[in-house]
Amino acid sequence: MAPLPDKKDVLLQRWKQEMQRLPLPAHVQVAEGEAGERMANLAAAVIAVTGDEEAVGLFEVGGDAYREAEEQGRLRRQQGFSIEELVQEHVIMRNEFWNLFHEQVDMKKVVDFHLEKRVNGCFDGLLQAAASAYHFEHSREMMENPLRDEDTGLYNKSYFHGRMIEELRRSVRYSHDITLVLFEMGEYSTLKDAQGEERAMAVMRDIATAMARMTRDCDVVARLGEGSFGVLLPETGWRGGQVMAERLHKYLQNEMATAEAGEGPPQLHWGLASFPEEVRLPEKLYACAVEAMRSSRAHADGGVAIYRASGSGEGN
Repeated sequence: MAPLPDKKDVLLQRWKQEMQRLPLPAHVQVAEGEAGERMANLAAAVIAVTGDEEAVGLFEVGGDAYREAEEQGRLRRQQGFSIEELVQEHVIMRNEFWNLFHEQVDMKKVVDFHLEKRVNGCFDGLLQAAASAYHFEHSREMMENPLRDEDTGLYNKSYFHGRMIEELRRSVRYSHDITLVLFEMGEYSTLKDAQGEERAMAVMRDIATAMARMTRDCDVVARLGEGSFGVLLPETGWRGGQVMAERLHKYLQNEMATAEAGEGPPQLHWGLASFPEEVRLPEKLYACAVEAMRSSRAHADGGVAIYRASGSGEGN
């Protein structure tokens, strides 16, 4: 039996309430009409997956849920949605599903990693389908993977910022911690000039592979610039973020120094900020992480810098 029997209407209603908070044009049918019907079908399909592993096929290319999401993407483009708003719509549905799931299931007794991975994979498939259809007429290249950076395979900047907005809204609503980690390679331009773009990109792909492997499925890992990355850690305070960042920092320094034939470890700069532990206003989270990363640049060996609010007893 599915952990959420007969909860489709509850999930849909929560999605509608959150969608109505978005600053969208009043004339757009955000949660009613065709858009509401399609999201109802998608909600039912996701709930079905919690009790039937074979239902995952609905979310594969050509499956009923995948096609439903494609039509939703086309509809949102016609309604004038931005790609960021399209991402927010799907992230809202994902978040509300897990909020409902945690209310219905005693997670202290039941922790099903495989179920979590299966359901999140389905949500990723729906967003991929919607975004691909949204971009189809605009760019065939974007259609291939509009949410991913084509060089590293990580999420791209557009998806990352859309997801961050929704995760912050969720943190405020449910009083959950959230941590943002920003990271940059200090000598990226020097490496690119000295060894060529192909070599520099190979290094970026190695970093991306390590970051994807050493973070959780629920974390959002993205490439934000030529030599910069971001990791969003839902339900994680600054101490947990520090452990993850320091582990990655040590691993990358060792691995990249070895790859460069002993030329010495690269300069890796990390900035970390957490809401609401140290950052009091959610809209300041990104700026505070940038501030922390800038303080890391002041040290020759880089490292992990943590944003601390004034009066916390520690500096940045």
